[in-house]
Amino acid sequence: MSDLEIRSYVPSDLAEIQKIHEANGIDYHLPNLNKFPVTKVLEVEGKVRAAYGMQMTLECHLWLDKTGWADAEAKWLSIKALDKEANEAAAGLGFDSVLCCLPPGYERFGRRLKDLGFTKIRPDWAVFTKHAGESK
Repeated sequence: MSDLEIRSYVPSDLAEIQKIHEANGIDYHLPNLNKFPVTKVLEVEGKVRAAYGMQMTLECHLWLDKTGWADAEAKWLSIKALDKEANEAAAGLGFDSVLCCLPPGYERFGRRLKDLGFTKIRPDWAVFTKHAGESK
């Protein structure tokens, strides 16, 4: 490939990225790229051929004392209150989404996540993670 450039996204790239997105046939709407703090574009001979964006997503963690300090309903109400406060704070900081990963054995709690507004990303999609700054 000659005349290849990787550069930061600019709003005038949106139409080409939208065309690429639609041509790929993946059934989700193209997100608002202006909300992505990192978006890079691969341009070949002056034409956008690929884009790579990173949106702001938080991973939530819950630490709950399992001793008898409260009954199950009071603990659930505590979790709901924590989630509400944390979610509002995250939105206020400009974060777009919250990810929750459940370890094996917590499937029953996973059903309660729906009551907090969580949905599965997609049942047939795999989710991967890495630390920022790591590359291979």
